[in-house]
This record gives sequence, structure tokens and C-alpha cells, in this order.
Amino acid sequence: MALLRCDEPLVHVTRPGYSSAWTRYGVKHHYARFAPRQVCQVEDMRVLDRARVAVDIGREHGFRHGLVACDSARRLGTSLDELYSALSPMDHWPGVRAAREAVDRSDAGAQSPAETLARELLVELGLGTVETQFPVRTPRTTFWCDLRIGNHVFEVDGRVKYVPTDLGGLADRSAHDVVWEEKQRERLIAAEGLGVSRIFWSDLWGSARAEAHARLRQEFAVTCERFGRTLSPRLAASAAALRQTRSA
Repeated sequence: MALLRCDEPLVHVTRPGYSSAWTRYGVKHHYARFAPRQVCQVEDMRVLDRARVAVDIGREHGFRHGLVACDSARRLGTSLDELYSALSPMDHWPGVRAAREAVDRSDAGAQSPAETLARELLVELGLGTVETQFPVRTPRTTFWCDLRIGNHVFEVDGRVKYVPTDLGGLADRSAHDVVWEEKQRERLIAAEGLGVSRIFWSDLWGSARAEAHARLRQEFAVTCERFGRTLSPRLAASAAALRQTRSA
């Protein structure tokens, strides 16, 4: 699972029993109930399953960490019902409110923690429903855009996209090839009648978050003036057909 790093990471060990916890030597020990079906074997270690881990992270570290964990679990195949099932015995457990909100707002379409947090940023703006993985057919190929509101798509970028794989990044070709491909992609998407914004990892934190709010709101307003606030029927029909083809 892709997780949002916490300030002081610990090893967590859970034993059957009633809820309590203590920390010693970098290990946090929990007494908490869990079902046998929630226990999985990973190599030689018994661990709790993704659904239970995701909601436990939400309880332990709060909504934002929980949202990243729940999105990641769903992307890897955990169902929403499984997340709610993991929550069901926790009505009065510490932190359950944050965990429940994380499950309620989770989305399997987020491809990375950055996309999860960018979606949270856009929800804060209140501009409309945020859709993940929106397909756009162009004369050259079909692109799957990270996020969409109305006729505006938002692409999420991190420096790791431009760093070679042998240095710990994701780029399997030169940085200038990656950037040139992005420029071509953005031009083709815009030609279909969509506004395009870019969100960087740095936009999600501190004072830059407020600046990103203002910039994205303005860019979205320009798109609404050009193309209207509601998604074009042509683009909506095309996206529905592409999604049906992909799921077939």
C-alpha cells in the first residue's frame, strides 16, 4: 500500500484483546479485537489485511493519512464494503470519526498519494464533483486525466516523474522527452474543449496551498467562460463509452 509518511514512524503490533496501547523502543503495542479472516500471511509474517490497516491508519494518524491509505487499498482491490466492514466494530474506538470520513470520501481512481491529496484540495474549493481518471479521446490516442470538474481537468505532477529509475524515480527515458510528451498531451487535451491545470506536490502544503486554491479557482473560471460549467455532452458520451470498453 502507498502511504503518507508520518513524522515519527513506528512498528505497530496488534494482539487480541480490548483497546489499549503503549509504545516502547519504537514499537507501538495494541490490544484490539480483530477477526481471523482479517489476518493475512506476507512472506513469513502475519499481518492484518488492507481494509483493517487502512482504517487503523485513519484512527491513528487522522483523516488525511487515512484517506491516502483507503484510496491505496481500494486501488489494490479492496472493496468499499470491506472498508466499512472493518469499521463496523469500532463505533466507540479512539479516532474512528476520522477513519470513517476517510472511508466515506475514498476513491479507487487515485493512482498515487499525490492524486489523493490533490483531490482533497479540489474538494475544498467547492467547484463541483471531482471525478478521477477521466478519459479523453484525441485524434492520436486516448488519455486518462487524473482529475476533472466540469470541462476542466487537473494533472498532478511530482518531481519523481522526471527522475530516472536508477536514481529512484519513475522516468524510463530522459527528462526532456518526458516534458515534451507532456506538452503534446496537454495540447491534444485542450483541443478537445477542456481547460487544463497542473498541481504540484508542493502546492499541497503550507502557504502554497492557499496560493494553489486561488490559482486553480481562477483557471477553472476561465474554462467556465470558454466552455461552460457543465461537462460537454460529447465529452460525457465519449468518456462513458471508453470506460465501458475498458471494463469489458
